Amino acid sequence: MDHSPKQKLTRRQFIKGAAAAVTLPHLLPEKFFYGSLAHASSEADLVIAKTGSPTKLLQAAMTPLGGMSRFVKKGQRVVIKANIAWARTPEQACTNNPELLSALIKMCYEAGAKRVAVWDHTCDNYQFCFSRSGLKEAGQKAGADVLSGHGRNVYKQIEIPKGKKLKSAEVLRDVLESDVFINFPIPKHHFATELTLGMKNFIGIVWDMELLHKIDLHQCIADINTLRKPDLVVMDAIRILTTNGPKGPGKTEDIGEVIASTDIVAADAYAAAFFKHPKTGKPFKPEEIRFVKHAYDLGLGEIDLSKVRVKKVSAT
Repeated sequence: MDHSPKQKLTRRQFIKGAAAAVTLPHLLPEKFFYGSLAHASSEADLVIAKTGSPTKLLQAAMTPLGGMSRFVKKGQRVVIKANIAWARTPEQACTNNPELLSALIKMCYEAGAKRVAVWDHTCDNYQFCFSRSGLKEAGQKAGADVLSGHGRNVYKQIEIPKGKKLKSAEVLRDVLESDVFINFPIPKHHFATELTLGMKNFIGIVWDMELLHKIDLHQCIADINTLRKPDLVVMDAIRILTTNGPKGPGKTEDIGEVIASTDIVAADAYAAAFFKHPKTGKPFKPEEIRFVKHAYDLGLGEIDLSKVRVKKVSAT
């Protein structure tokens, strides 16, 4: 199934794409994914934007990647997997920043999106989560459908051919069938996996989330990420939860960053260092987070940031 737009490549675009393919041998063949793999970028694979309002941070992070028009074309249907799992206020850093979500939705529409849907399968009552987080109001005002995965009818049973432990799952149909899939995580401490990062945000596209915890949570996180590679990762690291996660309340830290990337493993590898290992007191190394290492082993991205084209920008 290929939802990518039919476009003719110029010779220059082909050469750029071929060069990127040589430098990124870890990517799996496209046939293993729903949707299309992110296009090659001549400038950066991971952009870190600092200093500015959420809207300006997003604009600054997206520019070196080619802007949202690189990912979203006219008439396409976009799904944003947000983190709205808990009935917490934005200040508690358990859910996404509402202004950043609004800016992301608007950017998709400006690029020509026909429809933007924001999804999550919440842990607390979805009505409380949507209301208290401020994300439903922000999303709807920006023109998106903000939808909950609390009903089984919105899922589709699907095989996971590359999964090591998770061989099949009921997954949100809209994620599978959308033209563009954007993963919109917020980094947090997590009692069961050390951290919640971009890849763990995928648990919210699965109906039976409890099953993943029973099998092998770290491996299941990596396995579910083989199903639909996000076209874009926008990581909300404006304020993060550093203790008592993922639900909180706990200690928060104002990182003041938005990270945009075409490589979800690299994004998680970068964000892991926001947090300190409880035993050593030093920032986490990417390989210390088992689901990040498992995903790297599955060929889903690059764990070694020295091999990633990283660009740091200021939003001011």
